[in-house]
Amino acid sequence: MGWMKALYDTYDRNANLAANYTVEFPLCPVAHMQASAQIEITIDREGNFLRAISVADKEDAEIFIPVSEESASRSSGTAPHALYDNLTYVAGDYGKYAENEKETATNGERFDEYYKAVKAWNESKYSNPRIHAIFLYIEKQCMMKNLIDAGVISLNKNGKYSKEKIGGKTYDKCIVRFRVQDGSEPEECWKDNELITLYQKYYLKLKSEKGRLDTCYLTGKNCIVSENHPKGILPSSYGAKLVSANDSTDFTFRGRFSRGDEAYAVGFETTQKAHNALRWLAKMQGYTVGNTEKRTYICWNPDGKKVPAPDALFDYEDSESNEPTTHPEFREKLRLLINGYADHFDETDSIIVMALEAATTGRLSIVYYNELQAEDFLNRIRQWNENCCWLFTIFDAQKRPKLAVQTPSITRIVNYTFGTQQGEFMKVSDKLMIMQYQRLFHCIVDKQKVPRDFVEAIFQKANRLMSYSRGHREKLLSTACALISNYYGGEIKMKLDRDFADRSYLYGRLLAVYEQIERRTYDFDEKREPNAIRYQTAYAQHPATIRKVIEEQIIPYFDRLSVKDRTFYRNEIEEISNKIPMQKMNQHLDYLYLVGYWAERAELRSGKKEEK
Repeated sequence: MGWMKALYDTYDRNANLAANYTVEFPLCPVAHMQASAQIEITIDREGNFLRAISVADKEDAEIFIPVSEESASRSSGTAPHALYDNLTYVAGDYGKYAENEKETATNGERFDEYYKAVKAWNESKYSNPRIHAIFLYIEKQCMMKNLIDAGVISLNKNGKYSKEKIGGKTYDKCIVRFRVQDGSEPEECWKDNELITLYQKYYLKLKSEKGRLDTCYLTGKNCIVSENHPKGILPSSYGAKLVSANDSTDFTFRGRFSRGDEAYAVGFETTQKAHNALRWLAKMQGYTVGNTEKRTYICWNPDGKKVPAPDALFDYEDSESNEPTTHPEFREKLRLLINGYADHFDETDSIIVMALEAATTGRLSIVYYNELQAEDFLNRIRQWNENCCWLFTIFDAQKRPKLAVQTPSITRIVNYTFGTQQGEFMKVSDKLMIMQYQRLFHCIVDKQKVPRDFVEAIFQKANRLMSYSRGHREKLLSTACALISNYYGGEIKMKLDRDFADRSYLYGRLLAVYEQIERRTYDFDEKREPNAIRYQTAYAQHPATIRKVIEEQIIPYFDRLSVKDRTFYRNEIEEISNKIPMQKMNQHLDYLYLVGYWAERAELRSGKKEEK
């Protein structure tokens, strides 16, 4: 199944949500587009003005307006929407209060086209009393006077429009919507399903008279095809299109076809449903990576069943008291969560994953697309979370630190792997974030282990803990251990394994002991770094040589410990040293040294708390 067919099916299976204002995310009807109205005018059935208000609530301002192919894609020129449009189109007297003759002339041209369009609809068999009432009102050409008298529009001392705005829009950009008080419900014309259906029939009749008849490549039906496909799929790239057919200059089809219309043909209803479904999905469950340069990810099921985002399975914003503190507890929590999603899916259900990015201001590209069985998709998410998790320091409601097992988000992994500390945050450029995010996203969805260059990069950063603040050190170290665990297939234990005889792991344990010996003698507010941290980078390269240097420099601190502590740390060093193999003692350490360092340090810290 191709991406457009998947979206077309998604629309048909969720058609009951079209223009359904009772749900949080209604679906846009065919031949309509979503827009924000800033002005609301109420009239009676004879087209007499009753009142007008500015729409203050941004959520209430969102409506679906009837459009033509040309008006939905307009960027310049004159192409009116069918019923609701901005003041320069719907107000015949807008030019009376304009600053210059150019604005007056523009208003005249636009209103003429808008008036003709509404009149044609009103005179067709697809009209109704509400359309007729709106036509009677706009025919009077007194809208601006009514809005000024109602206090919605203000004038300056010269009798021209002031510089004030409504809902962040200048007067010429304000869209007007209508209420008709004719005794029927709803009064809001934009919520009237009969009016919506009438326009769809009316516009499809116009398309059948003027449009091109061809075979739709998607449905195989002989129908009116679209010459101008919808835009506005992503708010951040409003003008970018997925499908474009207006290349009459560079002729990108040259060499394969004699005419552009031979390249492809998609039915009007088909492209409307597919694009409206994609716009709906992006708004409802899409999430964006990047700040200036952006890439949007969407995961969905065509039947509308709830699908977890691969990178946001758990919400770690609010740390709960029952956060898992061991790997088995985390796996059980993960199992229950995945099973909760799986219970809603059948064996034949699919989940579709798509990533979108605006290549230019006018072109939107699909940079990733995959279709998976629901069970397979959920199992891949579960496997990633099981294999790429570690103990992180979190804070409870009383701001007390504690350890909990978590899977670091892709964004956190990229920031700590390739980023630099900038103030209180770790940051990377948008371009780097987008590129590396997709690589890890691919690992989750396509069941791949983390790339080695990720592990190597974060290993090198975690080898220089002195370069980061205390808070970032802990997150960096835990994130590095999570990636290392994934790299080794999720078989690494999160707690200290005294029977694990890996050379790098043992040297990592030794480094943690040396650090703790020195920190044990510090005052509470001591900020000086221990020798173990200062020599960490060199220690990883030449562990045997640097070990001797560290041991010599911690002798004064060792002597300041109590007899009990000296005995404990001496025994700990002896136990670890006896397990280190004699061969290649000075060879550089691999990734497991960080795991050994983290585990030994966590063990020593927990023992210190128990002692207190």
